[in-house]
Amino acid sequence: MENSKMAFDWIQLKEGLLKKVIQKGNEGKRPRFWSEIMGKVIKFPLGSDQEDSVLLPEENTTENLSLFRIGFGNDEWTRILELCVQLMDEGEVSQFRAKTRNGEWLGFQLYLDEIVSQAPTMPCWDRAEVITVSKQLKEQGISLYRGKRIIDSFYFFGRALKLLIPLEVRLTHELARNPENKDEETIRLKDDITSLVASMYNNLAACQLAVSHDRHVVYLCDQVLERTPTDLKAIYRKASALFGLKQFQDCFDVVKIGLTLDPTNKAIGTLERQVFAACKEQEKTFAQGIKKFFN
Repeated sequence: MENSKMAFDWIQLKEGLLKKVIQKGNEGKRPRFWSEIMGKVIKFPLGSDQEDSVLLPEENTTENLSLFRIGFGNDEWTRILELCVQLMDEGEVSQFRAKTRNGEWLGFQLYLDEIVSQAPTMPCWDRAEVITVSKQLKEQGISLYRGKRIIDSFYFFGRALKLLIPLEVRLTHELARNPENKDEETIRLKDDITSLVASMYNNLAACQLAVSHDRHVVYLCDQVLERTPTDLKAIYRKASALFGLKQFQDCFDVVKIGLTLDPTNKAIGTLERQVFAACKEQEKTFAQGIKKFFN
């Protein structure tokens, strides 16, 4: 390749991610989400400075990427690779520096040899394929969540949601354009997609609740309840998050809705007693403060 020997500088692609091209590829031919690629990655020794380093096989670890599927990475390292591969052209060789969640910097050289199967852009996905892939991502997310890998599971639910939301919007617009002549198959598909979207938001809420990101939980549960107002899991999670935020009156209001729907729900019943006790304690603390102020 004529320009393969050109020298390139490090460029910052985003915060915590730098790239230096070693060999240019076929410009503009980049893999997309759910594409499969062939290539390899060479990891630099931990903490090394690879500014002008020579790659020595005995000092670095090589990992072959055979039919590497973009979008199915179940750990941080694989997700970093997925991101970097999508920022490369077919045939390109580049070095990267990436910062992990815990602040550690990783250095590696990535070879994108071939795009084996190129996925279409998301708006062009077949409806059946959107549903199939979304369900695959959901099942993997559930498996990771059960294994206490909360962050990794969160990414899978989020990827599924990114596929589903455009389809949900398209179906909503289709039905709105023909309010008098609604196709029954489209209505059923829209209902199925709405239910699937709600379940993804619910699973995301479960992940956020597990790490006490209560404000995010409230937002995500609102998205669920907008689609399925009687979802008891979303009601419980929203109430739990409001309790964590010490918004006791709002929590109590949500709890009442849940118990109206299912008076025997033990988890919501327990939460009702907790919020009632918290309100009493809050009133007691307030009364003591008032008493001290006037004394």
